Amino acid sequence: MLQISIRDPRVRITADLPRDGTMNIEFSARRIVAALFTMLLIVGLCGRAGAQTGVSSCQTLSAPGNYFLTSNLSASGDCLVIGASNVAIDLKGKTIKGNGSGSGITDGGSARNFAIIANGKISGFSNGVNLEASGQAIISNLNSSNNAADGVIIGDCCNTLSAVTTNNNGDVGIALLDDDSSLSKIQANGNGNGGIAINDCCNTLVGSTVNNNTGIGVQMNHCCSFVVASKIQNNTGDGVELLSEDNGVIGSTTSKNGGDGVDLPTTEDNMVVASKSTGNAGVGINFGAKFGIISGVMVSKNHSDGVDMDCRGSTASLKSQKNSGTNLVQTVIDGPCANVNLNAP
Repeated sequence: MLQISIRDPRVRITADLPRDGTMNIEFSARRIVAALFTMLLIVGLCGRAGAQTGVSSCQTLSAPGNYFLTSNLSASGDCLVIGASNVAIDLKGKTIKGNGSGSGITDGGSARNFAIIANGKISGFSNGVNLEASGQAIISNLNSSNNAADGVIIGDCCNTLSAVTTNNNGDVGIALLDDDSSLSKIQANGNGNGGIAINDCCNTLVGSTVNNNTGIGVQMNHCCSFVVASKIQNNTGDGVELLSEDNGVIGSTTSKNGGDGVDLPTTEDNMVVASKSTGNAGVGINFGAKFGIISGVMVSKNHSDGVDMDCRGSTASLKSQKNSGTNLVQTVIDGPCANVNLNAP
């Protein structure tokens, strides 16, 4: 039972507790007013801390804070240099354009973590976004295309990229040099040295398109990374190459690539689930070691074997047909592979 009584100028709240007796909590009206005033003051200070600073020219953003472009910018060399951690840059739909050198937005070679870059276009630089010394970045709703080298390069771990377009860059569309990044709704097409390249473990690529790149479409170099619900097509190298163990391709399509559709070339415990691999110049799906898992997969019209896998491993509901080589090659290493609902004549 809760009893509340108000006595001016004090407020008395009495709570009847069944075992511990009665607990009385009293607040003076003056204290309540003081507490409310303090809350309002904090909100006001937070509002000031969140204030944005307009940027109308290329410059160094030397203090933490929120910045936004008031106009399109052009540069010879670097344009915006992030000079502190915790800097947010909202391009507000504007464009930053270069002359083939420098970077559109860069950390200048010093660690500037927790940067946010969003809502605009960058083109015509050596690197569109160069955070090679930094990490923990968020990049959203950004088009960084037609740069001489990389569209986006980030050196440290734990980044989030969403709705990022990196097309027709001279080197890699997106290059991440460390681990634990999440990428979604990425467009990485027509780049000169691969679509997406990640040097370390534990990354996810979701709902993305990686097409028509020279080199490998998606390359992740260590364990525990996944490509999910993505299309990787018409790249001159492998469509997807995932090195080391515990990687997976789920609900994705790899087709008409110049190498293998999906290449898992080194160690064990990798999976391909609910995916298609068709018309690739190499093997449709290549497992380079045992304990591979295939489930609900269609592999067809590849110009080499459909599936190459070492056993032990397993397939469930694999359809592998009309490949130029053997539809399914299972090589016994230390025991047989298990197959159910297999359609690989």
